[in-house]
Amino acid sequence: MFPSEDGNFWPDTGTFLPRKMSNANPKNNRPTRSKMEMLILYIPDIPCDASGQRMWWAFLAASIITFFGGLFLIMLWRTLRYVWTVCCQCGNKQEAQHVSDSIEADDCSDEGSWEKSSKNVKLTIDWTNSVKDWAGVMICAQNLTGRMMVVLVFILSFVGLIIYFIDSSDPIESCPNFRTDFTLQVDMVLNVFFLLYFGLRFIAANDKLKFWLEVNSIVDFFTVPPVFVSMYLNRSWLGLRFLRALRLIQMAEILQFLNILQTSKSIKLVNLCSIFLSTWLTAAGFIHLVENSGDPWENFENSQEVSYWECVYMLMVTMSTVGYGDIFAQTDLGRIFMVFFILGGLAMFARYVPEIASLIFNRQKYGGNYNFNPRRKKKPQEKPRLKMGNPSSSG
Repeated sequence: MFPSEDGNFWPDTGTFLPRKMSNANPKNNRPTRSKMEMLILYIPDIPCDASGQRMWWAFLAASIITFFGGLFLIMLWRTLRYVWTVCCQCGNKQEAQHVSDSIEADDCSDEGSWEKSSKNVKLTIDWTNSVKDWAGVMICAQNLTGRMMVVLVFILSFVGLIIYFIDSSDPIESCPNFRTDFTLQVDMVLNVFFLLYFGLRFIAANDKLKFWLEVNSIVDFFTVPPVFVSMYLNRSWLGLRFLRALRLIQMAEILQFLNILQTSKSIKLVNLCSIFLSTWLTAAGFIHLVENSGDPWENFENSQEVSYWECVYMLMVTMSTVGYGDIFAQTDLGRIFMVFFILGGLAMFARYVPEIASLIFNRQKYGGNYNFNPRRKKKPQEKPRLKMGNPSSSG
């Protein structure tokens, strides 16, 4: 049903109908934000306002605009720099014959101004290089500060993933109170830190385009902006926060920094387990999102209530080719995703699980540690002595 201007309801025909916002809400007599024409889809199960308007598109649009907007600016900057370089080269070739004469003629008159301009250019270059070097030191894993920063980011990403597990029991879109919701406050602080860390990585990156297309950068694009949108709209969308599980891929690298993993076998084992676990949890998060939301072209009417851990269970049953069928996808988006996940999940399960089992259960024939002490000297071996009899004593 759609609310009309006088408080009555129009029949729900499954399409968007224009609704003119009045000066006050007929249910709670609170003034509306504007008097402009808006397209509102009335869903009675969604809280927050009388119209029941879903705002998931605002959260998703913030992430998409951030990603493609930054990508456009990077490409524009590269294009302008390339054009400027080509123009400068062409100009230098045309004026190459007149440069020597003009320099000889203006050496005495413009020597002071030339020195000042060159100093200003050097100061600008030195300032930008110093900032870039400082950012590189902060995130580089080759020094103590960078290692501490990388480990801290990994721990906070894991904390954010735990908060997602806690919030997954709530509706996909809700209107919590920021002052009383502790998990929302912690998630806000974490995303502010991730935003600052993203800025350091962007400054230190030599190739901005390659950095923009990295997995960790894409995770930040789809997890950080929705938090600030939720503060503006005073509502929360569970959304794509499950992408934080992709940070678990770096578990082997983090454990190496902490000197926990020291052998190639343990590093390979943790690397395989982290890739398998992160893919599993990320896919379960997507299924949980689409199944609890429903399909937009079906007016979100084909959704089903399924918990996150039930989605984890369903994907494991699917990957292992058991297929109990007690939990299955009902939405079109969920079924399309399951088609591609079965192809990739079966290949990953068949490849990773036997290799993980072989690393765990197969022991090396020769093991142990070899300690070499160069100060330790070997004792010289004594030469065997031959006892010779007295030839005169022999009969």
